[in-house]
Amino acid sequence: MAAFLFSFALELVLFVAFALLALTQFQHRRATGVPELRSHRRKAQIRGGAVVLLVLTLVIAVGNEGGGFGFLLWVDLVSFAACNVAFVLGWWPGILRPLAKLLSNPHSLFERTENQVSK
Repeated sequence: MAAFLFSFALELVLFVAFALLALTQFQHRRATGVPELRSHRRKAQIRGGAVVLLVLTLVIAVGNEGGGFGFLLWVDLVSFAACNVAFVLGWWPGILRPLAKLLSNPHSLFERTENQVSK
């Protein structure tokens, strides 16, 4: 049961990482009904966050399961997460609308606010 929960948690993080990568592309944002990100800097920040999540899950998988099986587990979960994101974007893109709106918010996780800049 613990191994299943570990794999499921990694799968959720990988799903979010691939959803972030997908939502930096115009076609996928249009499918969710959210306007395009205007700033190239913002897109680069979101993509950088997705890459950090991908590398973090690889490190966690290898650290928990060992070099051989951990890498194999990560590769399988990466392909499964990418297929899941493609499926969601094809059939129910509205599921990703809250995440797309969060990324459009200028005061969300990846960008500094006015108060942080002035300090």
